[in-house]
Amino acid sequence: MKTMVFIVALLPAIANGFYLAPASEELNNLPSKASVSNINSFMLAPPVWEYDFEKGWQATDGRGSLKNQSSQAKKWRYSQMQGDDSGRVVVDPEDPNNHVMQFIWYKSKGTEYDSNTQKKAHLYGFFGQTNKEEEIWSFRVYFPKQGMEKDNKSEIITQWHGFPDAFESARKPPLSLDNRKDQLTVTWLYDQRKFTPPWSRNWDSHHLSLGKTPKDQWIHFVFHIKWNPDGSGLLRVWQDGVLKINQPEIAIGFNDQVGAYLGFGIYKFENKSQHNQRRILFDDFKHWLVKPQ
Repeated sequence: MKTMVFIVALLPAIANGFYLAPASEELNNLPSKASVSNINSFMLAPPVWEYDFEKGWQATDGRGSLKNQSSQAKKWRYSQMQGDDSGRVVVDPEDPNNHVMQFIWYKSKGTEYDSNTQKKAHLYGFFGQTNKEEEIWSFRVYFPKQGMEKDNKSEIITQWHGFPDAFESARKPPLSLDNRKDQLTVTWLYDQRKFTPPWSRNWDSHHLSLGKTPKDQWIHFVFHIKWNPDGSGLLRVWQDGVLKINQPEIAIGFNDQVGAYLGFGIYKFENKSQHNQRRILFDDFKHWLVKPQ
């Protein structure tokens, strides 16, 4: 049985970042534009994509190990698994009637695969339609004390990655949530140029801390992103109902023909850790697109 998680409308004291549930009459008049004050009402509309892992996991394509997939599951676009047990659906540590996605990364494992796959236990969503898309993602994350001990090497747990145009090199993700020495950090960057040179992979990078990484409890995140490398974008992040980041009118993303896409799991981009393994859980993904005004 799934536990319903709602994002709710902001209190009059908007600066505090807390919110309350909307009145029932709001359901009859859902907004077409998402904002700080109406994010809950907007998310009452049916998402364009959602998945809760009750039927397992599956990807259309992938690198590394392809085991533990279920033909009954809705397909993600792509997987990268450094080992046979890198991705597996398990019982929720807080609810025996619920199933969640578990990712495990092992130090020095996956050497039979390419260098990038060795660093990852990861699933990916579908490409965005444009580089100026506006979207909302809601999901839950669980950092177990045994498996996510404080590490001297960082790991990306959620990223929105760009897809380079022809002749462009691979670049860092324009938006990511990472765990750095037991601190959650959101990073975003941009490049408004049509062609990003290979030496500009970290073009104008910005970092904001969400604070200490909570352990042995579910954390609910909502990311409201308006991609725009020219300066008319926005980024808002809620953590457990608290508005932690509110950045309007920013440059975010790349000037690509294809829009950014979600990736989640464990990405040990340095392929190093002071621990033998890392483990994390995810559940309840929902995705909304905001129509251009």
